[in-house]
Parts: sequence; C-alpha cells; structure tokens
Amino acid sequence: MLLSVDIELSLKTRQRRQAREFSLHARFESAEDKVVIFGPSGSGKSVTLQAIAGLIKPKRGHIRLGGRTLFDSAAGISLPTRSRRIGYVFQDYALFPHLSVLENAGYALRAWPRPLSREAKERILYMLDVFGIAELATSVPSELSGGQQQRVALARALLRDPEVVLLDEPFSAMDLLLRDKMREELAAIQARFNVPFILITHDLEDVRAFADTLVIFQHGAVANALPCRDIVQREGVEAWPGIFAACGGAFTAAAARN
Repeated sequence: MLLSVDIELSLKTRQRRQAREFSLHARFESAEDKVVIFGPSGSGKSVTLQAIAGLIKPKRGHIRLGGRTLFDSAAGISLPTRSRRIGYVFQDYALFPHLSVLENAGYALRAWPRPLSREAKERILYMLDVFGIAELATSVPSELSGGQQQRVALARALLRDPEVVLLDEPFSAMDLLLRDKMREELAAIQARFNVPFILITHDLEDVRAFADTLVIFQHGAVANALPCRDIVQREGVEAWPGIFAACGGAFTAAAARN
C-alpha cells in the first residue's frame, strides 16, 4: 500500500456553551500494509481516518492511496466516499439495529430500495461463513456479542472490495482475553484477504501485534512516524522498548498539557 497523507483542517465544536476549535496537521507516508496510528484521546487520530475516508474534507493538502489521488486541494480533487474504495470499521461498529446480520453485512451491495439480489446474498453468506457467523445471518445486532458484532462490521467492510480498511480502535470495548483472540483473528483475516489496513489505537499491544509503520499523534499533529518492521528486523525484539518509549512520550506530553 502506497499511502501519502499531508492535510490541514480545523473543526469547530461547542461544549457547554463554549466554542472550541481543533486544528489538525497530519503528515506521514507508508509503503507498508499495516499502519498503526497511536496517541492519546483528542490528538487527531479519528479525524485523520475520517479525512482519508472522505467523511471530512480538509482545508488544504493531499491524500494519495495506491497511486490514486483521493484529495488534493491545489488540484481541486475531492473524491466522494463511495468512490474511494475504502472499508471502514467504526469504534462502535455502526451496525443498524433493525437490520439482520446478513442485511448489515451486505448494506453496500444493496441497490436501495430494491432488496438484495440472490447473487449478493450468496456472496454475503460466503463472507459470513468465512467469519464463522453464517448461522447468525437472521439475528439482529442486539443478539450478538461484541466479538460477533466486530466480525459483522469487518465482513461489511471487506464486501466492498476495498483498497484499504480503516479500523477505529476495534478492540477498545473488549475485555483483555477477547482482545487477544480478536487480534489473532484480525491478523488471520488480513493475511487471507491480503488487504492493507490502517488501525487506530492507544494500546501498546496493538502496536506490537500490527505496526509495520507506526504513526504517533499528539497535539493535533504527527509527532513521529516509525518504520517498525524495518527497525525490528534490523535490531530484533530489543527495538521494542525504544519504540514504546516514543509512544509513551505522546501520553506524557498530553498529561502535562492537561
């Protein structure tokens, strides 16, 4: 995956009748298939993911993926989300509570308001079988565990034939044992489908498990971008303390600011 992000944007929010402005300047590149974005809450991680997906339009800069330009303010290019070939797994999975597992997974395949075609249903059921949840096809999200909901969200993302999958803290709502299990499943899924992903986390175990490229955010900007796979291959496991120290610096700075 060839990814180049260099964007600036400002977001205005209102909390308790006070207007606040958040400024982001995210600049990093990667040629690896597993990019981990790490940093404390409020540092700009999710906003960056939303900009890559086309859910937020930056003020200036560019986003390039696999030789395609998704956004370029100077050239007047801003592809709509549906044209970016990006799968997105939200932090809360964003499943429709009134739709079945099959309908949630195949949401992007449906030509609304027409029902799913037979071919689409067969494709969805095959994907659900790959994820081990085909028997839950008629269930609704409230009947699923957290791990099962995540599998539905991942199936939905992959059914779009994405060029990359974006994952916003996919394990944050899980207990420690389930996190370990789902890390293994995600690694197996990535290997099976050979699809790159960009994963947001503030858990160092996610960094250790997935980061080929590690992008560290703080204060609404990229503080560091480390080629973890190259570093670990060159220095071995002894490199991890130094990598984790760089991550810890982001949290130390955030704590000092607060």
